[in-house]
Parts: sequence; structure tokens; C-alpha cells
Amino acid sequence: MDSEAFQLTLEQQFQMRMMEESAHNMTHEQMVETLVQASRLLMVKDNMIRNLLKRCPI
Repeated sequence: MDSEAFQLTLEQQFQMRMMEESAHNMTHEQMVETLVQASRLLMVKDNMIRNLLKRCPI
């Protein structure tokens, strides 16, 4: 696979930096909640991609 596909864009790098800075101001409970929400969204994204691939005629 193309190694560039695994690299973050400049915008994504900026978003990661913003998230890092936000994390320093969060309580433990807020961090746990954010992690659980992010994990759920990644699972939903995986399901959507899997569903789209099933529908794609190859």
C-alpha cells in the first residue's frame, strides 16, 4: 500500500494538536467519556465502510 495513505494531512495534524491541547484541560472522567465516544464513532465508521463495500458491485 501507499505509505502516504497512512500519513495525516496538514489539517489533520493541526486537529490532533488541538485535541492534545484540549486533553490537558480535561478531567479523567471527561477523557474516559471522549475515548468511549471516539471508539464508538470508529466502530460506526467501520460498519458503514463494510456496508458500502457489500453494496459495491465488483
